[in-house]
Amino acid sequence: MKYLVVIANGLTDRPIAEKENKTPLQLSDTPNLDQMVREGCSGSVQTIPENHQVGNEISYLSLLGYDPKKYDIAPSYFDALAMNVNLKSSQIPLCCDFVTLQSSHNDMIMKDYTAGHLSCEESREYLKALQDQISDCPVTFYPGFGFHNLMVIESKQFTTRLTPPNELIGEGIRKFMPNEDQFKDLIYIINQAQIILHNHPTNQQRKRENIDLVNSIWLWGNGKSGTLPSFEEKFGKSASIISPSLLFQGMGKAANMNIVSVEGITGFADTNFNNKVEATIHELKNQDIVYLNVTGAEDISLKGNIDDKVLTIEDIDAKVIGPLLKQTSLDSNVTMMVVVNHMNSAVDVKYGKDRVPFVITGKNETSALNRFDENILNEGNNHFNSGSELMKMFFDIN
Repeated sequence: MKYLVVIANGLTDRPIAEKENKTPLQLSDTPNLDQMVREGCSGSVQTIPENHQVGNEISYLSLLGYDPKKYDIAPSYFDALAMNVNLKSSQIPLCCDFVTLQSSHNDMIMKDYTAGHLSCEESREYLKALQDQISDCPVTFYPGFGFHNLMVIESKQFTTRLTPPNELIGEGIRKFMPNEDQFKDLIYIINQAQIILHNHPTNQQRKRENIDLVNSIWLWGNGKSGTLPSFEEKFGKSASIISPSLLFQGMGKAANMNIVSVEGITGFADTNFNNKVEATIHELKNQDIVYLNVTGAEDISLKGNIDDKVLTIEDIDAKVIGPLLKQTSLDSNVTMMVVVNHMNSAVDVKYGKDRVPFVITGKNETSALNRFDENILNEGNNHFNSGSELMKMFFDIN
């Protein structure tokens, strides 16, 4: 038997008063997801354990079948793995994101955690300037993907978690800036970066063209290092990951999974869906399990655009779920699951710990449900308290 897991980031949401108390998912036309609900088995899963911060590092780990409470590994270490950065015992990795801040009274507001979907080319220009000009701190910058990069510093481990920028949208950053003595070098680096970025010719050109500036870096993702057991040894099955996320790729590498590079995938709504689908179908010929990660709805949610989220969900249904459903229906040896990683509100532009829905082909359970939406959370037939429980069921592991 072969298994396809489509992780659709941030599809679920809160009811919206001005939209007849419907969610973007309920407002979307999703005939393929709905067909899966009518003909298959649906339910809900708690991907974020109690007392855990909401984040992709938790939901991804959970849906790979690992217990986030047991494998408490910081996002920056997974990023370093994905980028083939070898760390010394004296070095600490940090996620280093280019962001756009906006002045507000005595504070700065996190306006855009992606700096306008910064391109890889422009990001590398800024990283080179930072590396060349911040010479009095033991730091190295590594290019990642667009706005999201890595900084490695010679330092002792930090004891306080730094807040991810996507949790700060619309918030004043002052209260989230680390002010303990252990972070003094990081504050210095951020301040220097703001000066360097302000004076950078490319940013000056942005200013002349009235485009939002790339005016700061945000450092986060610190925490414990660690390792994961081999996925194949754990589940007895070979597996591939197709994802734009360095975090998810790093988890896959940690678990000795195959990481598939696909041209044109961006992590945003403008990604190349066709290439993703083709790569997925190809991998199913060679692997027992394929994880396909579709992230566009999450980014749109964090932009707070409800109508665009509806369009993005419809695109995912038509351009990803539809072709994959058609392909897998031709092969009785393939079972397909679609699962949301965590709730993502386009109303308050925040993640949520809510349970999330999943649907599986081929189970043919009787259900009154006929749509893939938040109603599954209360009315579906199967409810799991963790991602690892769900994956054991899906992979038919006793």
